[in-house]
Amino acid sequence: MKTVPLNIMLSYPVTWKRHQILRDIIQNFYDSVDMAQFHEVFRTSYDVDKGIATISIKSEGFNYEWLMHMGASTKQDRPGKFAGFFGEGFKVAALCALRDHKWIITMRSRNWELEVCALETTLDDRTLKQLAYNIKEGLPTAAETVLTISSFSQEDADILENVVLGFYYPANPLFGKCVFENEYAAIYERSEMKKPTSMPLGYDLSGDGIVFIGFQARSSFPFPLILANHSFKTEERERNEIYSGTVMNVILDMIEEFDPKACYYLLERLEKYWYDYPDKKKDVKSWYPVIRKLIRKIVYYSSLVNDFVKSHPKLAVCEQATSIYTRNRKHQALSWKKLYMPDVRLVQDSFCIMGYDTIVDLCEKAGGFNATRLPSLREMEMLKVLDSAAQEIYGDFLKDYPLCVIIENESSAFNGTAKMSKRKDKMQNNRGHRFRYDVSQIEIKKVLLERNGFSVAFATYSHELCHIRERVWQ
Repeated sequence: MKTVPLNIMLSYPVTWKRHQILRDIIQNFYDSVDMAQFHEVFRTSYDVDKGIATISIKSEGFNYEWLMHMGASTKQDRPGKFAGFFGEGFKVAALCALRDHKWIITMRSRNWELEVCALETTLDDRTLKQLAYNIKEGLPTAAETVLTISSFSQEDADILENVVLGFYYPANPLFGKCVFENEYAAIYERSEMKKPTSMPLGYDLSGDGIVFIGFQARSSFPFPLILANHSFKTEERERNEIYSGTVMNVILDMIEEFDPKACYYLLERLEKYWYDYPDKKKDVKSWYPVIRKLIRKIVYYSSLVNDFVKSHPKLAVCEQATSIYTRNRKHQALSWKKLYMPDVRLVQDSFCIMGYDTIVDLCEKAGGFNATRLPSLREMEMLKVLDSAAQEIYGDFLKDYPLCVIIENESSAFNGTAKMSKRKDKMQNNRGHRFRYDVSQIEIKKVLLERNGFSVAFATYSHELCHIRERVWQ
């Protein structure tokens, strides 16, 4: 037997929890075989009386020298094909296991066996401890690679069981029906098995679903699905939980691999986010680009589009307003919808390419926008009464009282509206309030000027004036 120092001091400032240690130990076993065979050749067991966990896999084994050099890995020449990459996981795991948890790790493969230990060394008259291996060679060739951990508790064994579930393999009991799978990405439904609480939750995502990145669970998902992106790589060595913005990028990258049916399936499952728009120009948490990309992959297949429209006939696109004019029309159309089409559901603008009308178009076709005309002589007399009453109340708070016209169509959503245009001068009233807008016109619904309608008409007229005051003056 020989003792080989690794030149990694036990004082090396890295701290891994038990879950991280076991994850990087399992990772080496996982990467040694094809993932489709993993459940057939991989085994774990725990001896309660002895406090020993055993991890084994039937494989051709490997040379122990790969475990001696920081950064050395057999996986770096094929990025995106393995869960591991950096060539440091086992070394750091062994260090933290020995130093922080007092676990004794032994490993047997091919014709060798090693035990993780500490070795004293002297540097500049100081005695330090470094990580080392006690190695035996020339043993009979083993058919399996076996790792044991002593001083292992039942709680540790439970963590080990959950760590195994955090690796991607089709026979994983957390996986249900396969929706789509190729070499680079996959969608599975979740099984009925309860997700372990130790599974990564994601910093700002929650749910029963799981997102796998690089063959390892990295985040939760709002819906009971398994989403896996094997080729997406992050440079974050600790592989901790990730933010929702990264999850969005992972999904966008996956969609490139999905066939149209998989895109259709995922779009249906993300129904909650069909009306999602970014809160600002760059909103990494928004589902808007995900929904848009799914639709753009579906739209080239008319049969899928027809099926979708047939399944969801009552959708209307609500576009983002880009000007005062479009904002006013959108606001009026939404008010009209609330009255006349309450069962129609609003969706983002990407649904236009599937043939859905905008809510503005629907409102216009139904005559929901204000159709105005000049008042009749009788109506002019009534409007003069409204104008006189308003001036009596508001005085010179308004400089010039606007023209008032009649909303002819009864299907309009509004009893009254006001139109404004921005002033370029700095005119003020005698109280020092600056007039920032001209109020060019107030519109009042025809039915309000009928007999006994004065109270409602004046309330509407006053509301429009007060609403303008609230928005116009500082």
